[in-house]
Amino acid sequence: MAANRIFNHKVIIVVCLAVFMCGCAQQAQQPPEASKPAGPPVVSKPVLSVAERAEPASVAIALKPTAGEQTRYRIATHASKSINWEGPVPEKKAFEENFNDEQVEMVITQRIQSVDSEGRAAVQVTIDQMKYRAIIKSKPAVDFDSTRQSDANSPLAVLMRQRYTIEVEPNNYVSSVSGLGAVVAGVSGQTAADRTGQGVLSQKAAAERHMTLLLPRTGEEQLKLGDKWSRVKTFEFGLMGLKSYEKIYTLKEIRDEAGHQIAAIDMSAIPTSEVEEKYRNQQGADFPKKFDTDETYKGSGEVDLTAGCINSYREKLQTNWTAAFPPNHGATEDVNEPVVLRMTAAREYNLERIK
Repeated sequence: MAANRIFNHKVIIVVCLAVFMCGCAQQAQQPPEASKPAGPPVVSKPVLSVAERAEPASVAIALKPTAGEQTRYRIATHASKSINWEGPVPEKKAFEENFNDEQVEMVITQRIQSVDSEGRAAVQVTIDQMKYRAIIKSKPAVDFDSTRQSDANSPLAVLMRQRYTIEVEPNNYVSSVSGLGAVVAGVSGQTAADRTGQGVLSQKAAAERHMTLLLPRTGEEQLKLGDKWSRVKTFEFGLMGLKSYEKIYTLKEIRDEAGHQIAAIDMSAIPTSEVEEKYRNQQGADFPKKFDTDETYKGSGEVDLTAGCINSYREKLQTNWTAAFPPNHGATEDVNEPVVLRMTAAREYNLERIK
């Protein structure tokens, strides 16, 4: 019976490893399916302290687009997954430690084409530069840099100077993305570079890239220091399941900088059982129940209220899964140490307005 238990543990480990590492490989090499962006956030104002209640001034935390305005941004994302073992693992070669890593950096120019009566803007996005680096199962897969002369003939090079259009609400919610079909037409092949271009510029990826920071929704944008608003964000981790967080934004500071009013915002997050609407029909996975989980999710940013645009925003999510298995007596007779499997997934986002 001991042998059967050991065999069962090994089966669970092999399945978990295959599921965990496969998910990131598919994300890096295959384009995600198109889907609608997450819905607008819900404002939740806390009970303020006496000092905060005495503060008479409030500000509108919202974008103020003007037709013809042009802004340049650098947007970088980083997603990684790793597997590490602790303790005696007899068939070490069968369960090698490895990792997946995907880094994307884009420099874009946003030009506001028009603004309607509700402050909704049609924004033309031009891809100025791009860097992409992927490691799949600890092996380099794609390495592209549009500023390198040696990459001028890469399929990804055709994406430079390409344009598409997004429709943006005053709270930075992207309600639509158009023109991507023509952009990815030049990366329709089957090479790893082609699949990379298709994935980076899918409908879902493009929308998320532009609206990771959501401001208060229309009608609730007038805030004082200490006021908060929130949104639910759901992440997919393959058969390791879905994880949702309530991202809670806090207006921490209003300051004057070279004649511009700058709002500083902090973000913290707590796990929640609520999921984004697009994930509500998905079944929960059983694998996560076998693991202990801990996570950290924080962010911060600044909004230029005078110019009516986002200056910067950054956030990082790190999730860890840990599972301990009984000692493997097949290694040596005196082994009593359990085998511990640790898996980590991290996702980072960094947006910077280029002056």
